Amino acid sequence: MDFSPATTTAPAPGTAPDTSHAPAPAASARSKRTRITSADLGPVRPNRLQRLGGLGLIAAPLLFTGGMLTSPEQTAPGTAGYIESLAADPALSLWSANLLHYGWVALAFGAIASLGLIRAGRGRVFLPIAAIILAFGAIQMSGLLLSDWFLVSAGNTLPIEDAVTMDTAAKEWTVAIWQYTGMAGGLLGMGLLSLALARAKAVSWWIAPLGFLPWVLPAFGLGPVGVLVALACYAPLLVAGVRLVAAR
Repeated sequence: MDFSPATTTAPAPGTAPDTSHAPAPAASARSKRTRITSADLGPVRPNRLQRLGGLGLIAAPLLFTGGMLTSPEQTAPGTAGYIESLAADPALSLWSANLLHYGWVALAFGAIASLGLIRAGRGRVFLPIAAIILAFGAIQMSGLLLSDWFLVSAGNTLPIEDAVTMDTAAKEWTVAIWQYTGMAGGLLGMGLLSLALARAKAVSWWIAPLGFLPWVLPAFGLGPVGVLVALACYAPLLVAGVRLVAAR
C-alpha cells in the first residue's frame, strides 16, 4: 500500500480553477432579500360574516359624511351656542345625529370584520389589537350621540340658561371618561386600523396615514369642502371593505 502524501494536480497554465463545487458566499446570500407582495400571501378568504362586515367599512364613511354635511352650523360659541344650533332645526339635527350614530355602529362591525384580511400571519398581532380598540371606541361614540336628542328637546322647551345648566349637571366625571375613551378609541383607532391593514398587506402604505385625518380636517372650518375632502381620507377603510366584500 502507498502511504505517501496525496498530491494535487495544479491547473495547467492559463486555465481557470474549477469552482463549480465551491459554496456561495453567505454574505452574498444574506444581501438578497425577497420582497413580500400581496400575491405571495395568497387570496383573501373571509367568512360570510366578515364579508357582511365589510359593508360596514364601506357604509361608515358615507354615513359620517352625510351626518357632517347635515350637522347644523354653530353660530355662537360655547354650550349655549351648540344647544341653540341644534334646537334651531330639530329635524335636521336629529337626521344628522342618526347618520352619525349608525356610522359608528357600522364601523364597530367593520373593525371586527377586518380580521378576515389576515393572510399567512401578516398583521396577526397588530390588526386584532387595532380592531378591538376601534370597535370599543365606535361603541362608545355611538352612545354619546344620544345627548343630541336631549339637547334638541331642552333647547326647545327650556330657557337657554336652564338648558345649559341641565347639560352641565348631567356631565359628571364618569361621562368625561366615557367621552374621552370614546374619542381616543374611535378617532385614533381609525388611524391604527389603517396602519394595521397596511401591515397585513390589505391596503397600500401610502394611503394608510390618511386614517388619522377624517375627523381632523372638518375641525379647520372648511365647511362642506372639508367634509368632502375628509371622505377621501377614509380610503384605507373603503379599500379594506371592498376587498372583504369582493373576496371569493
